[in-house]
Amino acid sequence: MKKQKLQEIYPTSSMHAYPTNDSSYLSIAMEHGFLWVPKKSLSHTEKQLLQAIHTSNITDIPISNKQHPWYASLFSSQPLPKDEGAFRLIQIESQALEESTLRALQEEMSTILPHAVDLFFLSRNYAIIVEAFSEDALDSKELEGLFLALDSDFNSYTRLFSGAFHSFNNDFTRLLHEEEQLFLYLLEHNTQTKVFDTGTAAVPFFAFYNVSQSYLMQSLFEEWIDSELIQIILALWKMQGNISSAAKELFMHRNTLQYKVDKFQQQTLLNLKKMDDLFLCYLLIQTFNQ
Repeated sequence: MKKQKLQEIYPTSSMHAYPTNDSSYLSIAMEHGFLWVPKKSLSHTEKQLLQAIHTSNITDIPISNKQHPWYASLFSSQPLPKDEGAFRLIQIESQALEESTLRALQEEMSTILPHAVDLFFLSRNYAIIVEAFSEDALDSKELEGLFLALDSDFNSYTRLFSGAFHSFNNDFTRLLHEEEQLFLYLLEHNTQTKVFDTGTAAVPFFAFYNVSQSYLMQSLFEEWIDSELIQIILALWKMQGNISSAAKELFMHRNTLQYKVDKFQQQTLLNLKKMDDLFLCYLLIQTFNQ
């Protein structure tokens, strides 16, 4: 039975990238995730039927709060294990992996991403990496090359959502939930792209969802955008990303503007000369600049 049909039958259900441990919900394995159905809305017969539809995708490897402190922070409302710095969440979807392959892939990812502070699989085909900010953090294109190599080594097929870096004082549980919904939406509607990020998600997702209600977008505006950047982004938008034309519009030397754009890219991994990234910043300003 297709996900859309089940959601029509059970309108209080919701899609997630991972199964739930909450005993009040039933997790049903679907393509690109799990449908969570409240058990209180189900009869005994319906529970049996849905469990028959479900093919278990949950890993046998237990997740230890001690070994994976970010798991407790993201899913058990525990304080963050770090009280300073900025972090991003990288979500990984793959075909279901054997336990031995899963362990080996997890070890390899930990090795090649030296700034990862936690990494765990929530199911046989879904993992989360928590990475601390560094000046040499990989952008989406670099992550794509890295995971293409991993796929070749492990005979796997992975797709990723690379979230933005957020300050430690944000609510990472809420951030994960929103970034997870972006990822699930893109997996369903874009079958070609291997690595997504917030910039590539903004146009397709927020064409249908209210950006003003997004905690994620509000957080990005507050962390990224100051009064000077507002003027720069508006000028770049007006000039379709052309640095020279925007510099003239701002009465600013081209090299000065280029330096500021490069500095913003170093801090956020967003390239304001790319229209997707520029649109995201323009959207933030139009929505939250009161």
